[in-house]
Amino acid sequence: MKVKPPVPITLLGGFLGSGKTTALKNLLENRDGLKIGVIVNDVAAVNIDGKLLSNPNDVDLTDCPTVELQNGCACCSIADELPISISNLMDGREFDALVVELSGVAHPQAVRSNWLEAQKVGNPVTKLAEMNNIVTLIDACTFGTDWMTWNTVGEREDWSREADECSSQRKISELLAEQVECADVLLINKIDLAGEDQVNIVSGLASNLNKEAKIHEVSFGKIVPSKLLNNDSTDPSHSDSHKNSSCCNNPDCPSSQKHNKKSSEGTDSDCIGTSHSHDHAHDSGITTVELGISNFVYKSDRPFNTMRLSTLLNSWPVPLKDNLDLGLLQRASSDGFSADGKTLVTGNPFVGVLRSKGFCWLAPIDWTGPDGDAWRHDAAMYWSHAGKHFSIESAGSWWGSISREEMKSLFVGEAEKEYERIIKEDFVSEEFSDRRQEIVFIGTNINENDIRKELDSCLLTDDELDLYREKSTSMNMSK
Repeated sequence: MKVKPPVPITLLGGFLGSGKTTALKNLLENRDGLKIGVIVNDVAAVNIDGKLLSNPNDVDLTDCPTVELQNGCACCSIADELPISISNLMDGREFDALVVELSGVAHPQAVRSNWLEAQKVGNPVTKLAEMNNIVTLIDACTFGTDWMTWNTVGEREDWSREADECSSQRKISELLAEQVECADVLLINKIDLAGEDQVNIVSGLASNLNKEAKIHEVSFGKIVPSKLLNNDSTDPSHSDSHKNSSCCNNPDCPSSQKHNKKSSEGTDSDCIGTSHSHDHAHDSGITTVELGISNFVYKSDRPFNTMRLSTLLNSWPVPLKDNLDLGLLQRASSDGFSADGKTLVTGNPFVGVLRSKGFCWLAPIDWTGPDGDAWRHDAAMYWSHAGKHFSIESAGSWWGSISREEMKSLFVGEAEKEYERIIKEDFVSEEFSDRRQEIVFIGTNINENDIRKELDSCLLTDDELDLYREKSTSMNMSK
C-alpha cells in the first residue's frame, strides 16, 4: 500500500490590515482545483476572520473546511493547539494543502520552530502534515510608518489582548522586520494604493532583509495559488546557535541594555536627531543598487569593551521623521544632519543604517564586585535595531560556557548534524569557542569601512584582552 505524502502547510502571516484574509479568500476562490483546509488564528475575543471565511456571501467554499484557533498567543500556546487543530481538521478528510492564517502579532518562525519540536518528539500529526512554507504579507501603504514608529504591539488598539504579555511588549518595527526575515515568500500588497516610489522602497528593503525569499508585488492579495502553496527550497532549520533563547526578547530582561530614547531635540522635522531571486507580479525595474541599499556582516573574535560600545551606541543617530525616507537618509549620510536645527553633524557612519541584528560579546566591567557583571563572559547577547528602536538583550549562554562533551550530549540522532554545523560555523576560536561578534548591517548609502572602524575601536585592546584571559580563567577555575 502506497504511503501518502504529508500535506504541505503554509503559514500566512503579516500585520493587521495587511490583507491576509482578503488574500486567503482570493486563494480559495481561485484554487486551481485544489482542496485546501484553513485554520485561522486571531487575538480578538471574537474570531472575525473565521466567521468571514466560514460565511462568505459570494462564493461556495464548502470544500474548504475552516477551523478556528481559540488561543491567540502566536508564539507560545499555539505550540499545543495547532497540532490538535490540524488533526481535527484532517480527521476523515483529504487535502492538497493546509493554510494557517496567523494573527497580526504572530512570529511565524516561532510557530515553525514549535512544529519542528513536535516533529522531534514524534507527534503523530507531523506525519500527516509538514510545515512547508511561510508567506508574509506586507502593506506597502503602511510599511514606512510602521518601520519608523516608536510603538510597541500593546500600544496599538486591538493589536494584542491585554493579558498577552508575550506579544504586547514587542516593538512594532522589530516584529515587522522579523516577519519579513523569516518568510519564504513575500507578498507586497496594495501596490495600487501605495504608489511606485513607496513600492520601490518597500521592495528594496525587503529584498535586503531577506535575500532568499521570492517577492511578489500584488493588489488585493491576488496571486496564483501555486506560488504560495508550493515551496521546494524551504529550510526549516533556521536554528539559533545558543542553548537558551526566547521568542519574546523580553525588554525587562535584567541583562538587557536599551538604546530606545525618543529624541526631543531639534526643530527641523526633516533632520535626524541623536539619541533572491525575485519573482515580481508587478516589476518596477528599480534595483536595490539604484535605491542605495546594501548590506554586510561585521565579525570579530574579540569582545567589545562594554563602556566604549555604550558610548558609541548613545551617539547613534535616531531619525525624527515618522515615515521611511531613503532620500533624506542618503542626504544626511553624505551631507550631515542637524540635531538642534543649528549645528551640522557630519561623519557619523550609522546615519543610513535601517536594520542591524546579530550576536555580540560584551566584556565584564567588574569581575568580582558585589554588583559585578562577570556573567557577561558566558552570556550571548542579541543585538537588534530596526527603525528607531535599538536594544541589546540576553539570548542565553554561549555554547562555550559548557564542555564539548556536555554540549554533544544534547544533540542526539539527526540533531548531530546541527552540532557539527555549530562547531564548524560558530566556533571561531579554540580559546573562546563560539563567543564572537556577528552582526549584519542593512542600510542606504552606508560606508562599510567607516562602520567597521567605529566598531573595531570598541573591541578590547591587546592589553585588555590579556586581562580578560586572566579574569575568565580564574572564574572558570572557581566554578
